[in-house]
Amino acid sequence: MNRTLKIVLMLLIAASLAGCLLLTAVQLATFDISFYERAYDKYNLRRTTELSKKNYTDLCKNILVYLNGQMDFLYNRAMTFGSAKYMFSQKELLHMEDVKNLFVQGYRIRNISFAVLLITIFAAIRLSKGSKRLAGRLLFSGSIALFLATVGFGLLLQTDFYRHFTIFHKVFFTNDLWLLNPETDLLINMFPLEFFNDMAIRIMLYFAVGLTAVASIGYFISKTEKSTP
Repeated sequence: MNRTLKIVLMLLIAASLAGCLLLTAVQLATFDISFYERAYDKYNLRRTTELSKKNYTDLCKNILVYLNGQMDFLYNRAMTFGSAKYMFSQKELLHMEDVKNLFVQGYRIRNISFAVLLITIFAAIRLSKGSKRLAGRLLFSGSIALFLATVGFGLLLQTDFYRHFTIFHKVFFTNDLWLLNPETDLLINMFPLEFFNDMAIRIMLYFAVGLTAVASIGYFISKTEKSTP
C-alpha cells in the first residue's frame, strides 16, 4: 500500500475518532448530575442564584432532560422566596433551544463518525489482504496524534479561557442570545464561567482516557497480528 493512501486512512481514522470519542466525552461530562451538585457548593451558587440546592439540582435535571431530547419544552418552574415562579426569561429559553439543537447535531455527527470509523477500519483490513496489523497501527497513530493535540489545546485553553469560550459561542451560535446579563438572567448565574472551565477540563480528561484506550487496543493489535506477506 502506498504512503499517500496510508496517510488518507490515518486522517479518516483520526477525524472519525475525534467525532466519536470527543462527542461521547461531551455527553458523559454534561449529563453527570453529580457534577452540578458539587458545583452548587464549590461556586457558592446559593448566593448568586438564591436557589436552594434541591431547587438548583431539580432545574439542572430538567435542563439535562430537555437537552437529551426527552422533553419538548424546558420546564423551569421552581420555588423561590416561598413562591413558585418561572425562572428563565424568553431569551434564556431561546438560547437553550439553540443549545439543544447543538446536541442534536452532535449526536448525528457522532453516529456518522462511528460509521466512518468502522468503514475505514474495514477498508484498511481489506487493503491489507485480511491482516488487522495496519488497522491497529492506524488506530494507534490516530489516537496518539489526537492525544497530543488535546494536551496542546488544553494548555492553550487555560491561558485565556474567557477568550476561547467567547470564540466558541461566536462560531457555533448565529445570534447573540448567549449574551446574558448576570443582573437579570438566572442561567448565567447557575453556570458561571468557572463552571464551564471545569466542564471543559472534564471533557478533555474523558476524551484523553478514551484515546488512551483506543491507542492501547491499536498497539496490541499491531503487535499481535501477523503482517500479510
